[in-house]
Parts: sequence; C-alpha cells; structure tokens
Amino acid sequence: MTPLVSRRSLLQRSAVGFGSLALASMLADESAAAAVDDPLAARLPLVAARAKRIIFLLMSGGPSQVDTFDHKPLLDRDDGKPLP
Repeated sequence: MTPLVSRRSLLQRSAVGFGSLALASMLADESAAAAVDDPLAARLPLVAARAKRIIFLLMSGGPSQVDTFDHKPLLDRDDGKPLP
C-alpha cells in the first residue's frame, strides 16, 4: 500500500501554512505596537550610519591543536633524561 501523501510533502506543505500564520501574527503585533506611543521605543538615529556592512566573528573556544603546534627541538635532546 502506497501512501497518498508522503511525509516529506506533508511537512513541506504544512511549513508554508505555518510560516504564513506566523508572519501574519508578527505583522499584526508590529502594527498594534506602532499605534501605541511608547517612550522607550526605538527611534531613528540622529546621525546616519557610515558603515554599510559589518563582519561578525563568533569565536567561541580556543585555537585548534593544529594551529598551536610548534616543534620543540629540546624534547629530542632531553628524551630519556631525569627531570631536574
């Protein structure tokens, strides 16, 4: 027995519907919020921004092991000797 609608097509079709519902809800909230005169609402800047683009680097953690490797020639010389 083959299904009339596959799981993939059902999810694709429902995603469009849920997305449009979410967009309508967001736009309704935005228009309702615009009607209220909020003193803490965001305002236009006094000076126009000079930057047209930015680069945001999220660098969590430290550098990788490969990037921090450097050869230690004294390890070869002192191999097998007791520690001081």
